[in-house]
Amino acid sequence: MKTMKKFLIAFLLITVLALTGCAAPPLPATPATPPASATPAPATPVQLTPAPTETVPQSPITLTVLYTNDEHGWFMGKEEGSGAAEMMGLWRAKFGYEPEGKRFIVLSGGDNWTGPAASTWFKGESMVEVMNAMGCDASAVGNHEFDFGLEGLSARAKQAAFPYLAANLHDKTTGQVPADLGVRPYVLLDAGDVTVGIAGLANVGTPKVTNPANVSGFDFAPYVETLQRIVPEMREQGADVILVISHLCNEELRYVASKTKELGVTLFGGGHCHQTLSQKSGDAVLLASGSYLRNYAWATIAYDPGSGAARVIDYGVEPNVGGQPDASIAAIAQKWQKEADATLGEPIGYLDKAISQRSRAMRALITETWLLGYPNADVAITNLGGMRDDLRAGPVTIGDIISVMPFDNVLIDVKLTGEQLRQVISGQEGRAAVGGMHRKGMDWALNSTGDLLDDNAIYHVLVNDFMYAGGDNYDLLAQADPDAYNTSIDWRQPVIDWIIAQDSTPEQPLDEAIETLGD
Repeated sequence: MKTMKKFLIAFLLITVLALTGCAAPPLPATPATPPASATPAPATPVQLTPAPTETVPQSPITLTVLYTNDEHGWFMGKEEGSGAAEMMGLWRAKFGYEPEGKRFIVLSGGDNWTGPAASTWFKGESMVEVMNAMGCDASAVGNHEFDFGLEGLSARAKQAAFPYLAANLHDKTTGQVPADLGVRPYVLLDAGDVTVGIAGLANVGTPKVTNPANVSGFDFAPYVETLQRIVPEMREQGADVILVISHLCNEELRYVASKTKELGVTLFGGGHCHQTLSQKSGDAVLLASGSYLRNYAWATIAYDPGSGAARVIDYGVEPNVGGQPDASIAAIAQKWQKEADATLGEPIGYLDKAISQRSRAMRALITETWLLGYPNADVAITNLGGMRDDLRAGPVTIGDIISVMPFDNVLIDVKLTGEQLRQVISGQEGRAAVGGMHRKGMDWALNSTGDLLDDNAIYHVLVNDFMYAGGDNYDLLAQADPDAYNTSIDWRQPVIDWIIAQDSTPEQPLDEAIETLGD
């Protein structure tokens, strides 16, 4: 019996130990139930952990960029029906464009105003008013933005409802972008839930293609280094999408895009060479519209707020043809055209046939009338880039001459030896109009005497002040004659005076008289 008891006790102990080793940790002691008369303890609220929710992907934001360059003041259209009003009509029809729409960005590659009299005569004021009405958001600084001097650029920048951008344009004294002229390196635009950074680049060759005297106080920094410096800064300022507008020709633009792929620029816009461009470079699109509002370029950009990625989903260049004119833009354009016509529209001559922009007849009309108006000179030379329009058949007005010769130049009398004169002409073969002398075999002879140029003789040569300042690489002029005489004669005036003197009519037009110039 005692043996059985000992067995049962051992069995119970083993069972208890086994159960204790497998059991959960003991619960804390339950507090005693309070007496009925005691105030009940406040119930501890149950803390519920919310179930995790799935992140709803955000829809991409779509932006439309509308781009032009080298407008050159042709808000009425270089050809009928291809002006600013018709372009606005096309934008409304194709894209549903409204100037107030945050999803639209309107940009220019520069050279806004120098061109027809309706823009040039008013130093670009008319063109900027049109661009304001079209909703322009930014323009690059082109070389012709300097045509009316620094005061002219400053006045237009103050008038503009948009900024002029040139991150690589630096004042030589301060090293800064000239904010006092209204120029900025870049701008950040609120496009509705996305911030668009737009940087501008001026052409480094600007001192050779505007009057160098107007830009002598500036340096033009290299393009790639400029973007490498400012694009990270733009992103730090909050830019989600980066666009670059510039006054760069197509080859320059392709090079810059290829060297800055790591910066994540979505779009590069170009200009200056009056070429069209519509192509990809890596993930970026490159655009240029040509010139004179004959075309516009465009791109549709999708921005993903979740990933921060921006990509171009469609783009192209379209002709400015067939648009329904926008009434408000047309009214502004016609107002300025009427004002120009009232001031400059009186006929001074009559042409039976049109004279094309840089034809032999146009070259003779300009250079030979200079010599008739300033007979102290032996020879006249002018750069073909200064001839900007045709003279159309019919009545010829002062406004027409301004459209052909839109720059505010004066005539300079430069003294050159025969040897220096040959050097000047040989360096500009095919790019200059020459009056007062002609080819004779492999040499040049004066029209007045028929004599070949004498290497050691001194000749008085008329040029425009743009050339004398070194524009278009005419550096030799000032080197040869540092004290050349400024005649203060507006370069258009001898042309106008000669046309008036012909007293032409539809029955006796100017054509024959122009043909005999220089004989």
